[in-house]
Amino acid sequence: MSIGKNAYFNCTGGVEIGEHTIMSRDVVIYSYDHNFQESTLLPFDDGVIERPVVIGKYVWIGMRVTIAPGTEIGDGAIIGIGCVVSGHVPPNAIVVSAKTRIVGARDDEKTKYLAANGDFI
Repeated sequence: MSIGKNAYFNCTGGVEIGEHTIMSRDVVIYSYDHNFQESTLLPFDDGVIERPVVIGKYVWIGMRVTIAPGTEIGDGAIIGIGCVVSGHVPPNAIVVSAKTRIVGARDDEKTKYLAANGDFI
């Protein structure tokens, strides 16, 4: 097993990591949730719900992945950079974050005009 720099594991609810698993840097694992449903305070009190995390054998976990409480990652899975993983990941699955999407565009003519005139900061 290999765990990269700056990893943070909160193992309150239990964390199991299989052999030959590799984790890049800045991986975060939590194995408990705040019990906000039964809380006597807002937003939550000091009660917790333990939810173990189980990571299989020969799993590859990329940089800056966050693994939520109760997550199970099957043997041989690959978790891509920057993912937030929760629930069940089947064996040998390859998981990546949501595809990037274009949400708008600059005015093409204005961009060309400013570039042609050397109008840069």
